[in-house]
Amino acid sequence: MEWIDTVLSQVMGAINQGNATAGVVLFFIVAFTEIGIPFPFILDSVLFFTSYKTGIISAQVGLVFLVVFLGRQFGAGLLYWLTRLPGNAFINWLGKRYPSIPQKLATVETKLGNQAIWAITIARLSGLLTVASVASGALGLRYYLLVLGVVLSSVIFDGALLLLGSGIAVFLPDLPPWTIVIGIILLLAIVWGVHFLVVRRHRK
Repeated sequence: MEWIDTVLSQVMGAINQGNATAGVVLFFIVAFTEIGIPFPFILDSVLFFTSYKTGIISAQVGLVFLVVFLGRQFGAGLLYWLTRLPGNAFINWLGKRYPSIPQKLATVETKLGNQAIWAITIARLSGLLTVASVASGALGLRYYLLVLGVVLSSVIFDGALLLLGSGIAVFLPDLPPWTIVIGIILLLAIVWGVHFLVVRRHRK
């Protein structure tokens, strides 16, 4: 587990020192995640570990949150315009690459008529980042609605991880980084497991 400690320490050290390369890498990790290329637990660990080490009110937390926020907006906006401008051609290509997307897209589209901002937010918090952006573009929703949905979901999800990190630091200030990563993996596994069971039960 020492390699996890080393990697996290190096990453956080680079970010805390304002290293531009580290910021750019984090930006594109977030953007790629938004468009459907996952980097499991990296973003969650960075958010949690930053607030765990520096506290919720710090320049480092503000910088990381800003980079993550901009990466989310860039990735979501890219998908939105790729869907809205070329139309069905991009959606068809996306469906061939990710076969589950068309069915999820139909589900999200039915919920985007009224209260679009909340529908986008809920879809994103449910893990449908790519689908929410594609559906927004396919339906021709105004771009600002997607932007606000991304803002709201980012504040809720990323803010929760930052608050959790700073809160745990108060009671357990000397945890090694590898235990933090394992804890995040277990926490997310439980959250998504409960979400899956609730959705499955609701469909029945």
